Amino acid sequence: MESFSSLVAQGSGAAWLYIPSAILLGALHGLEPGHSKTMMAAFIVAVRGTVVQSILLGLAATFSHTLVVWAIALGGMYLFSGLDAETAEPYFQIASAVIIIGVATWMFRQTWKEQSAAKQYERDVAEWEKTRDKTIPAQRIDTGHGFMSMEISKERPAFWRLQVVSGDNWTAEYVTLTTERPDGTKQKFSFVDRNGYMESVETIAEPIDFVARLSLDHGDHEHDYDVSFLTDSAKAKTSDSGVNLATEGYQDAHALSHANDIRKRFANRQVTTGQIILFGLTGGLIPCPAAITVLLLCLQLKEISLGAVLVLCFSIGLAITLVMVGAAAAIGVRKATQKFSWLSNAAARAPYFSSAVIVLVGLYMGYHGVNGIMNPHHEPVEKAASLLQSGTGATVNVQ
Repeated sequence: MESFSSLVAQGSGAAWLYIPSAILLGALHGLEPGHSKTMMAAFIVAVRGTVVQSILLGLAATFSHTLVVWAIALGGMYLFSGLDAETAEPYFQIASAVIIIGVATWMFRQTWKEQSAAKQYERDVAEWEKTRDKTIPAQRIDTGHGFMSMEISKERPAFWRLQVVSGDNWTAEYVTLTTERPDGTKQKFSFVDRNGYMESVETIAEPIDFVARLSLDHGDHEHDYDVSFLTDSAKAKTSDSGVNLATEGYQDAHALSHANDIRKRFANRQVTTGQIILFGLTGGLIPCPAAITVLLLCLQLKEISLGAVLVLCFSIGLAITLVMVGAAAAIGVRKATQKFSWLSNAAARAPYFSSAVIVLVGLYMGYHGVNGIMNPHHEPVEKAASLLQSGTGATVNVQ
């Protein structure tokens, strides 16, 4: 393969096609699960972060994420640099194609699984709404291990009643609940087991106007789930403050739980620029399937300069997405989605598009690999000789 500088010097458009493709893959890659976007947004919301702080957070996460890609890509280039490239390249292309298509298939399957779970959640809620007593306030919670209903009893003073609808059967000793009112007043509840449900020991203070945080103890850690029992006026005040204390609709239960952990830990704290950068750096260290894709692309290119440009462009695309997530959290993601209704739908469909792009890359590599095995010849050398001959007028013999 010709070097990146040679392709640019010759005016070839092929080299520049890598750049927008890498930026696009990086941006779409940032929308996929596994980049701590929920936790980053929770951090910005919890500390009342500014847009500048959100940009720093996104750039720091991108920087550390890029270091991981560089380590894998350069390590792979070094390990395979001694091979006979012309002989081994078709086999590497086929192996790369298989892995890349496998990665894309896994991404597609995970996205489909999550969106199917969201639709199932909506159907379950609709069914639950048909059968429950609508005269009492109630919510339904996806714990990641099943579903629980959370109700306030009819009698006054009222009690909390929790019931496991499906999944793991929790007992009262592992369950606590805390309410927080718009003025900051909190009340904590413990539970006892009844016949088929759990009931709070403490009664609920009036009025029913608060956010409830259900905590489930897993032994060495706990998961928290926020639900809203706010009146319309309280919801408006909470929305105006830019802080979404409760979650509506389906979200990945574990990601939401960890985001709530961050909210609880950093809520209303003043943080330094260094702390924000450190949080971003640690949040971006998790390896991901798309990093493997970049690695395989760099190995196939066998050019440090072009590989460096690809990784840089991929990182730029990733930075764009992470910075946008942080900025949306700082401004108020609800206001953004209300103003631009297409944002939610675009984010939901982006992983599918990303998977399709990566499949095309894999098919392209596989095609060239099979073609190289079926028709072994020195096409790159012949092409270079032809270019050289056309530029100098000299005759070049290719052995």
